[in-house]
Amino acid sequence: MPELLRLETPDWNLVVWSKDVSQAQTLLAHTLNARSKALPLTRMRFDPILHLTDWDSRETEWNLREPVFFENKLYEFDFQFLRNSAEPSIKHRLKSIEDAFHFSGQSLRGSVNFGNDVGWFKLELHYQLNEKVHIQALAFEVLPTKMDLETDLSAIQQIIDTQYPLFRFSFAQKTEQELARSRKPHERFPLLWLAQFEGLRLALEKGIKHILQAPHSRLLPQTRALRAEQLKGRFSTRLEESISAALVNGEAQKRYTLDAKILSVDTPENRFVKMVLIRCTRELSAFMARAKENDAAPENSRLSTAFFEQLNGWKVPLERYLKRPFFQEIGDYESMNGESLVLHQKAGYANVYRVWQQLKLYLEVFGQHASISMKSVAELYEVWCVLEVRRLLVEDLGFAEIASRKPALYKQGVEKALREGFGAAFHLQRGAIKIRLAHEPQFKPTNQPEAGYIYSWITSQKPDILLEAEVENGEKLRWIFDAKYRISPDDNAVDYAPDDAINQMHRYRDALIHIHRADDGVKEKSRPIFGAFVLYPGWFAENEKQNPYQQAIEEIGIGAFPLLPNSNNIWLKDFLIEQFGRADNLENSYKSTSPDHFYVQEAARISYTGMALSRYQDLCLAVALGANRDKGYLEKYRQGKAEWYHLPEETTVKKNAQRAVMREIKQCAMVVYYPDENQRRIDYIYDVVSVRLVKREDISAAQAGAKATQNNIGKHYWLFELGKAYKLDSFIDVAGSRDFKFRLISTKALQTAKTWEKLANHYDFLQM
Repeated sequence: MPELLRLETPDWNLVVWSKDVSQAQTLLAHTLNARSKALPLTRMRFDPILHLTDWDSRETEWNLREPVFFENKLYEFDFQFLRNSAEPSIKHRLKSIEDAFHFSGQSLRGSVNFGNDVGWFKLELHYQLNEKVHIQALAFEVLPTKMDLETDLSAIQQIIDTQYPLFRFSFAQKTEQELARSRKPHERFPLLWLAQFEGLRLALEKGIKHILQAPHSRLLPQTRALRAEQLKGRFSTRLEESISAALVNGEAQKRYTLDAKILSVDTPENRFVKMVLIRCTRELSAFMARAKENDAAPENSRLSTAFFEQLNGWKVPLERYLKRPFFQEIGDYESMNGESLVLHQKAGYANVYRVWQQLKLYLEVFGQHASISMKSVAELYEVWCVLEVRRLLVEDLGFAEIASRKPALYKQGVEKALREGFGAAFHLQRGAIKIRLAHEPQFKPTNQPEAGYIYSWITSQKPDILLEAEVENGEKLRWIFDAKYRISPDDNAVDYAPDDAINQMHRYRDALIHIHRADDGVKEKSRPIFGAFVLYPGWFAENEKQNPYQQAIEEIGIGAFPLLPNSNNIWLKDFLIEQFGRADNLENSYKSTSPDHFYVQEAARISYTGMALSRYQDLCLAVALGANRDKGYLEKYRQGKAEWYHLPEETTVKKNAQRAVMREIKQCAMVVYYPDENQRRIDYIYDVVSVRLVKREDISAAQAGAKATQNNIGKHYWLFELGKAYKLDSFIDVAGSRDFKFRLISTKALQTAKTWEKLANHYDFLQM
């Protein structure tokens, strides 16, 4: 592995290796170029100041000329000690980081893979030379390769904060991120309090020490009842006379009231300081108890002993201060009557007061002095994808959210977790169509499936996002989206989704089975997923080119959509509009009332070899005959002896869906004019033997009832071969103007309808 970094100090040298990072640098450069940004430097920070012998300088911060630390890469750190040292060690909140380092000879060596944790990574080196313990902290920034840390990740965090405040904060990860200023109020959250306390504890201890050295006190009135022998000092004339009279009368035990003023430290300001110490001690104790309880489970054990020792090291000095005689004399704090100049201005007290205000406000005054671990970028990206799909549905498609049903956060140990599954979904509605957007619903296997539910027959499946739409007639349609914070490596720097992620979409669609109950009570199986798509952090100029997965999405319902903050995400938006239409688009208004258009998509019509799929089992074409047909051709229809019918392909609107629907037609019912009765009506239903798409010149005059003309030569027509005819018990009256009639209906409807208007229309979006 090439050497990426070398630091030389009087006590030790640090060498950092990793496998070639040029690919990560190229990927980050590609990501930033799309945002018109240059590659950042690698920043390093030292605490305390580090003496670098090769530069003959002392540094608190140091920059490398190019980025070297990236997510999802393995790095080896080697601290080579120049002088004999007692066994050195690395201290970190995570036990896994501490365990990764091993001391052998004069070298402390360890390997760390940052995974999807980005931000500041801190190593704390502890070693001993000449019986003196040295502690040196080194921190550097770990960068993402698929996002811009400054803009993209910040946008994700802000969006998540609007829906799930505090969710992004994590107890202990490899890296930390500095907390920016915020003016939004937050609920009381131990993680934020701890992060703030870590940055302010030294200021708090400094203020307490100053107070102990020069405490504030004031003269307080004191009334005492004393016997004569207990009185000291000079007395007033009246008191002397009272004592003399009592002694003459033999009242030696009489007590005399004495008013005086004494100097006392039991002031409101000192009570306030005592309250701050008590509250901080309690918060630390409670946090440690929750952390230990959560870490006790073997599957959650990740915190190091050093971390708990650090917390205890913060708590012990506070407890020691509280045991001082000074605080033993001070009572309980109740409230402050008005502002106190002592707390605002006096040395020590002002420090404590400022610290307490910041601890109360949490994020109000956070700056670089406070940092906290964030959940991994992959986890944040997944939650952001859910919120982005919701945003597109609300802002671009006009759906309204039912706020009371949105997913909620709950406390998981000392962190916040997001409730998953169907019970914690966003519920949206626009007109008659309802949408449920669920995060990580779990589909479990079962030996006894119940009707109305979806199962994974063999193994559990847990996709990231399920979009379920319920239309006006109660039918439900479902799509799966799976967030993957990964990009497939490509020599041409094109952002493709990883192959294994695409393969997982095939698995989801094939694995999930819906159980429904047939008319005879038997449980039947069907595949409920219309499409499964990867959401990944790819970058494209979406206005200038087509989604590289568009053909796969249309043909088989499997593909991917690049999704990033600070992007319009046009391709995913257009896909959702294609499914549900816009609220303000009358042309697409059918998509709010009928699910038929979903079932004519090419991907929904893929069947097993040797089989065909149909949405309607008795689909009938009710249509009028064309004009200018010869008498013999028309007479066959009046007698129920017709053999052929042809229909221009351009008669239907959605050409990409025509073929599936036309081949689904099982029967035809023709609107025929009877001149003797001056009536247009339907008398017969014909079985359909076959349906073919042919050019007009390939249809004979006998089949069409007229010869082809120059106007229709070269145009395509649907040619129906008709079979047996069935006469209706009662004809259907087609009154009104002699316009062209065209409807797709059920054969059953022909048996009951009396007029054309009573015929229910299927696939109406295909018709003019």
